[in-house]
Amino acid sequence: MKIGKNGVPGNRILTTLLFDFDGTLADSLPMLVAITNRLAPEFGYRPTPFEEVDALKGLNARQLIRYTGIPVLKIPALLRRLRTELRQRSTQIPACAGIPTIIRALYEEEHTLAIVTSNMPDVVQTFLAIHQIQDCFVSIDGGGTLFGKGRLIVRTMQQNLFTPEHTVYVGDEVRDVDAARFAGIRSASVTWGFNSRNALIRANPNWLIDNPEALRAIADAV
Repeated sequence: MKIGKNGVPGNRILTTLLFDFDGTLADSLPMLVAITNRLAPEFGYRPTPFEEVDALKGLNARQLIRYTGIPVLKIPALLRRLRTELRQRSTQIPACAGIPTIIRALYEEEHTLAIVTSNMPDVVQTFLAIHQIQDCFVSIDGGGTLFGKGRLIVRTMQQNLFTPEHTVYVGDEVRDVDAARFAGIRSASVTWGFNSRNALIRANPNWLIDNPEALRAIADAV
């Protein structure tokens, strides 16, 4: 049997895991809620009391837009402001529990890891450096529109020559499942992020996971 680095068997098929960022790797929801609430009067939508956040996790992105009442034409400008604010606070974004450890473990097992996100790549790079996992990812693709993540996944796969049958997109929202389906790959939904467990079940991902450690089993199963 051929042995790769770190003692990993070299003749097994390795998996490519593409990760969403906000709510999947980064525990950025409290910061995002605080920023969007502060911007609510300027952009003319309803702020979200923190005690209502859990109840809203059952909504998809379009339903959340209707709930807040933000004018659709103002969404691009709001996203630009939100990204600017996140960039200014990027050193303060905590990691989701257990994520740095499992990312390091997947990297040591020689799986290929990349990030595809609606957030800005420089925000992601700062986060990875703070949590000392910047060397674990081969690429970061980001900055797309709220509903354009499927095209970002396709672009990342084409640029890196990733094989669809051995690639999984890991995210925390219904739109992440939809994006993976658009790109022709399988999806794994994590339950510690923006959408509720029930909402994710209804989206029918290939895997639903409650603990980061489950990512190792998924990587070995693909």
